[in-house]
Amino acid sequence: MASLAFAPSPARADGGVESQLLDASDTMDIAGLQDRFAAIAKKVAPAVVAISASENLVATPAANRHADLTPQRLAAMLNETTRTVGTGFIINPDGYIVTNAHVVETAKQLWITTDDRKVYPAMLVGCDSRADLAVLKIPVHDLPAVDFAPAAHPRRGQWAITIGNPYGYATEGEMAVSVGVISATDRSLPGLAAKENRLYSNLLQTTAQINPGNSGGPLFDITGKVVGINTAVILPQKQINGIAFAIPITPELLDELSNLAAGKEIVYGYLGIVVETATPGQLQVAGVNRGSGVVVQSVEANSPAAGPGRLRRGDLLVAMNGQSIADADHFVRQVGTSPVDQPAKMELIRAGKLLTTLVKPTRRPEPMALNAASPRLHWHGLLFGSAPANWHTPASGNPTGVVVLAVEKQSPAIPAAAVGAILQSVAGHPIRSIEQLQQIINDTPESQCVMELQPVDTESAAAH
Repeated sequence: MASLAFAPSPARADGGVESQLLDASDTMDIAGLQDRFAAIAKKVAPAVVAISASENLVATPAANRHADLTPQRLAAMLNETTRTVGTGFIINPDGYIVTNAHVVETAKQLWITTDDRKVYPAMLVGCDSRADLAVLKIPVHDLPAVDFAPAAHPRRGQWAITIGNPYGYATEGEMAVSVGVISATDRSLPGLAAKENRLYSNLLQTTAQINPGNSGGPLFDITGKVVGINTAVILPQKQINGIAFAIPITPELLDELSNLAAGKEIVYGYLGIVVETATPGQLQVAGVNRGSGVVVQSVEANSPAAGPGRLRRGDLLVAMNGQSIADADHFVRQVGTSPVDQPAKMELIRAGKLLTTLVKPTRRPEPMALNAASPRLHWHGLLFGSAPANWHTPASGNPTGVVVLAVEKQSPAIPAAAVGAILQSVAGHPIRSIEQLQQIINDTPESQCVMELQPVDTESAAAH
């Protein structure tokens, strides 16, 4: 899949903020508002799914086939393993689903349950751990998809509706609905961001009830359009009742979701410095009467920012590539979206002098365990993945399909399977992609799912 097409959202009829506030003589149509919430829930719930993620492999062929799955069977399988739960929503009729990376990135197997209690096996096709975004794929088509409202610019006080799977209670279907308002915009969670190595900034804060299990689900406006992706919650304590946050929908985010659905890796720029937003006093001392910036707190040794003529501790950075730096969160986003291995122009103030220097952002290092840009599928004790571009053997040449990446000790395909073996066909169908393999497994009875493997440097062999 090269790209995703998102349906444009119609312009709001009210034109934005009301020109006049309600006065004492106005009355509110409570019954009409209630009916509106119910109508929105009925309309959008079919595009929202409950996600079940297993930390261990489930050793039964039924786990990969929709026809053999029910909510009750799924619950029985999950009772035998370590699992997590979350929410997702369908963004394309061909079975592409958005959720949070933290819901799915460590899972060995995944399933989704729809609002009408249908269960499908799912696989991860794209993951951006830093942005906490992931895209799943299920083997079904002609699904209802959500509409986005990228130009809505959510504002404080507007209605917010969330639908999802709190604490896993919707794993058997019928998503839970809660209603609140957008209570703030442009929120940051620096503590959680540092702890989990994610970018939690520019978030929406909402009073709509969000609990563990709602992560990855949609936040709707009063028109039933998605304005955010539910991501984090500060759980109730003695001092607070619980505060929820969502990633806002923007054109840039929609572009990233399209790239993730296509299995493309998301790369972030990296400089190797720690900064904080400049205080008014620091700006005054530096002679910056109007404007903003960030102060360098530390420079990592051997990083792109280190070295003669580059950045130092105490530098006041005011612009990057001609764009003013608003604050620390803004600067982190600027660096992250900068082209890798291309010089970036930094304007800074050092010892009262305005200086310019060039730094070359490198690729931000990420733990390999979180790099899930390429789809994977577990089946019959084998882990399948797309053949790397540089993969070849004397027997296979340069395959463009699917290869065995790992073999479990209990795999029924042994000895035909080995790491590096090429999956040539299943049930007589030539295999060219992981998505095709998922679809064939789902659509074909287990008794007919004979796989033909071409072991490394040998002739092909068949296995059930």
